[in-house]
Formats: sequence, C-alpha cells, structure tokens
Amino acid sequence: MAVKPDTTATDSMRSIREPTNNRMMASFRMPALAVVLCGCVTLPAEYLPVAHNPSAAATRDIEPPGPGAVAHASALFLVRAYGSERAAELAAMADEDYQRVMAHTGLFSFRPGGLYPVAVYRGQDEYLAKTGAPRWSGGVAVGNAIYTYESPTIANTLAHEISHLIFQEYMGGPGRLGWFNEGLAVYEELQVSPPDKRREIEEWLASAHESPMPFSEMVTYRPGDRRTHQWYGQSASVARYLVEGGGRTGVARFLEATRAGSNVDQALAQGFPALCTDLASLERHWKETKT
Repeated sequence: MAVKPDTTATDSMRSIREPTNNRMMASFRMPALAVVLCGCVTLPAEYLPVAHNPSAAATRDIEPPGPGAVAHASALFLVRAYGSERAAELAAMADEDYQRVMAHTGLFSFRPGGLYPVAVYRGQDEYLAKTGAPRWSGGVAVGNAIYTYESPTIANTLAHEISHLIFQEYMGGPGRLGWFNEGLAVYEELQVSPPDKRREIEEWLASAHESPMPFSEMVTYRPGDRRTHQWYGQSASVARYLVEGGGRTGVARFLEATRAGSNVDQALAQGFPALCTDLASLERHWKETKT
C-alpha cells in the first residue's frame, strides 16, 4: 500500500517553516518496512546515475532534512528543502514535470490521492546518512515519496521519479509494463536535460537499434545483468516511439487496457491501431526508425 501524505495541506501555494506541523513531518519520516518499494532497480552509477529505488525493504526509518529546511506545498507536491525560495522553486519544477507527464500520457482524468512528498537534502552526505541509499544513488522513491539531494542532476531525478509516481499510482503498482514504466521515466528525463546531457541520452536511445533485444524478451526482462543498460535505452526509445507516434490518446488507451487486464498484444492494438496490431508488429515498425 502506498503511504499518503498529510492531505490537510491546502492546495494554495504557501511556505511553512518547520517544525510547526508534526503531521507534515511524519509524512517525511516513514517506516521503510511499512511501505511498498517501487520503480527502478538498483543499478551501477554508470548505468543510470539519476535515481534508484531499492529492490528490498530498508532496515531503518528514512530521516527528514534537518533544521532549517522549509516545507512548501503546491497543488500536487509537498517539497521540503533548505530555503523557502528553493522549496517553492522545486515545487514549481515538480508541478511542471507532472503536467508534462500528463501531456504525454493523456491521463488528465487521473487525480492522485494526496500530495506527493519530496524531500531534498542539502547534499549527498546528508542524503546518504538519512536514507541509507548506496553512494552512487542520486535519488530514491519509497511509496509515493521522493528523496533526493541538491545536485546538478536534480531536475533529471525529479522528472524521472515523478513519472514513476504517476504511472504506479494509476496502474496500482509497478508490476505491470515495467519496460514502459522505466522507458517513460528516461524519456521524461530527456525533456528537462541540458543540451550536453540531452545529446548523451539521444545517443543512448539511438544505440538501442544496433543490436536490439527481442521485444518478447524486452517486455519480461528483469534488470540486473550486463544487458541492463541496453534494456533501459531500448525501453526509452520504444516509449518515445509510442508517445510521439501514437499520441497521448493512444498512450492513455494503452495504459487503460493494460490496467483492465488486457495482455500486451491486446493493449497495443487498442491503444495504437495506426502503429501496430501486436508486439511483433510494433517491433518491426520500431526497427525502421532510428531513435
């Protein structure tokens, strides 16, 4: 079950200096054993340096940012960071990420169950000490909350993890369409990347065409071996092909059909009739593209 944040916070933009609201603080100090862990697998930094989600339950509580942190609530997120202006800036960034995912997936009728908590630590040392994450980690999602720290890649981290939050809450968990879930998250990173990082991700996605994993394997693959990097790039390339070629209405139909119990062939045919009739035809058409 996903841990919900305190929904007593209003939807108007405001800053709240801690520690005046103990209920709000509790939403950032969650017993890790009591939540469902979701999304990304743990990967070496050179594979996916942006963020990670633990593959097994943590053994201790995740601690919130320390004294001096400020909580800022937007319509969708409750961000705790150091400095009121920075917290508001990050909340606005998160809102933009959310709206971008909505535009790409067509899930405009979806409404989250409450505010998504986002904890932003002062730096890597505080983040590692208070989350217990591995040193290469740039961010972690636990339940429906995001934990990260100030770094040059924080925009990528937020875009990636917010994509997961939406996908997993809509789908009822991370178990279905893992390839599309991860591919969409990398695709969302691409949207916020500076030019040099964007070129790097573009090359990564394009390289998936050199020796692609069979799609029948792609949709069942569980990351963890030497093919993990390839799988992420290929999944992102396929997700982009579906988003940009099939449109948000198609993506929404695809996700809705999957959530209703359709298999991947049926869901693809329902969502993208102009692109493919099943997984095999999607594979043929995708191979004809170069991105």
